[in-house]
Parts: sequence; structure tokens; C-alpha cells
Amino acid sequence: MVASNAKARFASYPDSLVAALESACEGPAQTFLRPTQDSIECREYLPPEPTAAIILSYDGITTDLPQLVIRFQTRKDAPGFLVENDVYLNVPQKSGAPLHVRQQDPRLNRVVNALYRRSGGVPEP
Repeated sequence: MVASNAKARFASYPDSLVAALESACEGPAQTFLRPTQDSIECREYLPPEPTAAIILSYDGITTDLPQLVIRFQTRKDAPGFLVENDVYLNVPQKSGAPLHVRQQDPRLNRVVNALYRRSGGVPEP
């Protein structure tokens, strides 16, 4: 699985980014959430074969399936807003907190940076 932790600056609150993620997160296996005023996320269940492999690889459980999580966190940062994203697999465990599995993927970072630009943001290194 892949992860991304790109960030971008926006002159004003990134409403277009929020709208873009919400409209992209409408599939039958997807859920759009707004855990806090300044964070949004899309959670997606994966197909059966990768789900089974993830459960076996990371000692997950079958009663609460793993999900791919794409989260954007916004914070006021003069002169505008800084948006950072996090992409990971959320793997519920038999005991304790879910395991968050991350791996860097330069291709995914390019895709997220393009989304930032289309939404009016300026990606940062």
C-alpha cells in the first residue's frame, strides 16, 4: 500500500479542495467524514483479495475490515492556510488501537500535488 504526506499553502480556506474530496468520495465502498472543523477524510474499503492479504499480513481482524484513509488537515498559517495530507491503511487489531500502515509513494505525492494546484494551492516540498 502507499502513503503520501504532501502539503500546500492556500491564500484562503480551501473550500474547493473540500468539495473536490467530498465529490470524489461517493463510491459504494467509500465514506466522507469531517472528524473536526479543520480535517476531512475519505475512508475506503478495498477489494476482497487485498483486504485478506492485509488482515493476514498485519494480524488484523475480520469483524472490522481495514480501510484506506485519505486525510487532509487544514490550519491557519499567515498569510493563509496550510493543508497537509496523510494517506494510510487503517488496520483494526485484535487488541489495542488500529495499526496505521504507511509507505512512501512518489507517484501518489504527484497526484496529490496536482489536486492541490487544481484547488488553488501551492504545493510545498
